This record gives sequence, C-alpha cells and structure tokens, in this order.
Amino acid sequence: MFNKQNVKEFRSDFQQAVAKLEEQYGCNISLGTISFDGSELRSKMTARKGEKIVKATKDDFQIGDAVGINHKKVNPNDMFIIYKINSKNIGVKGANGQMMRVSPSLLVKK
Repeated sequence: MFNKQNVKEFRSDFQQAVAKLEEQYGCNISLGTISFDGSELRSKMTARKGEKIVKATKDDFQIGDAVGINHKKVNPNDMFIIYKINSKNIGVKGANGQMMRVSPSLLVKK
C-alpha cells in the first residue's frame, strides 16, 4: 500500500537506481510529480542529454548574481540578474527588463 512516506522513499530509491543509467548514457534522469493511491503510483520520467544539474537553494544566491533559468520554455542562453530573494522564490530581471519570480531549484549560476 502506497502512502506519502513510501512515495518519498520511492523517489530517493529511484534516483539512486538510475544513477548508473545517467552515467552510461550521459544524461540527466528526473522523475516528475508522483500521483498515487493505495495500489499504484504514476509519474513522468524525463531524460535530458548534458551535464548533471544540481538543484540550488535560495542560500546559494545573492542579489546581483547573474543566472540562467533551467526550464523548457526559457532560452538557455538568456541571462537574468537577481534583484530580490523571497522566502520561497527569487526575483530575477531579464535583459529586456522582464521581471519574474522563479523557484531557486530552476536557477543556474552563469
């Protein structure tokens, strides 16, 4: 029977199990949101070619840092400057003046 604790353990065990595949194929494998009920769990798995991306926390950044955003809808070459650090997200400003709030786990230092 699946419960919240089992699912958390499953996610960490899954990451350990696919570490060999990541090394063998030179890609990053991540598990998306996990939905579950008593007898099954469902999730989307994504494998991307490239370097291993370490998820950052808000403590890894300072105001004025130049960062990129690791998201499929954002150009990986775009550069943003951090202008505000909130408790759960970080405010960034793009070259064209576009301002947005982003989860720290999506930010990559440039």
